Order: sequence, then C-alpha cells, then structure tokens
Amino acid sequence: MTKMKKVYVSVLKNNGFTYLETLFSLSVISLIAFILPATFGVFSQFGMIDTDLEGDIFLMDIVETSRSADEVEIDNKKTITFETERGKIEYQLNNSRIVKSINDEGFITMLFDVTTWDFTEEKKFMKIKIKTDGEFDEEILIKK
Repeated sequence: MTKMKKVYVSVLKNNGFTYLETLFSLSVISLIAFILPATFGVFSQFGMIDTDLEGDIFLMDIVETSRSADEVEIDNKKTITFETERGKIEYQLNNSRIVKSINDEGFITMLFDVTTWDFTEEKKFMKIKIKTDGEFDEEILIKK
C-alpha cells in the first residue's frame, strides 16, 4: 500500500470524538466557567482592579491642557485658568467637585468628593495638590 492510500484509509476510519472525549472536554469547560466569576470576585476584593478612572482622566486632561497653554493664572485659590488656542479653559472647585469650563460656556464635572484643592506658586511652575475622599491623592507640577 502506498503512503497516500494509508493516509486516506486512516481518515476514513476516524469517526470523530468518542463519547468520553466529549464528556471530558465539557467538564473542563464547565469547571473553568464555574471558577472564573469567583476569581474576579477575589481580585476586586483585594483591590487589584483599578477603579479610580475619573482621577486618571482628570490628570490626563489637565496635563494636556497645561501643555497647550500660553498663559496660566490662579484666581481666588479656587480656580486655575489656562489661555489656549481653544480659548479660556478653567478648572474650579465648586461644592467638593472640580468642574471644567471652556470660554465660560457650560461645564463638565471632572472629579467628585474633592477634599483638598491647593495651589503653590513658584517662579517657573505651579504645584496643585488634589485629594478626594477615595483613593485619589496627587500633586501636579505645571510649567508657567
């Protein structure tokens, strides 16, 4: 018998999976599906999943705004104003929230439950210290 005929004969004799192979694969899949939700619960309980996305988004936004700013001003220790190509962008503390407005038209809340919003001015930079009731506690340096 030639090699081609042997391969053809072995393919014809293969009738698919046996009943035991199918049961075994289904039991492995069901075991994985049973354990997976409990694993996510353990990781979230230990705080291994980062849930402070609003703080991260706020940091990215204010850093991007400060990089494109021509001028930076602090008003009454509650507001920081950036003069950019898009206009005047303000971040201010209002009722334990930091809100952003562009050209005094509307606002968007960037950060909730703010307990600390302090500015320190130096010759070449400003330091902003921000704390919330949650996990967010950051200091940002902004070039003047």
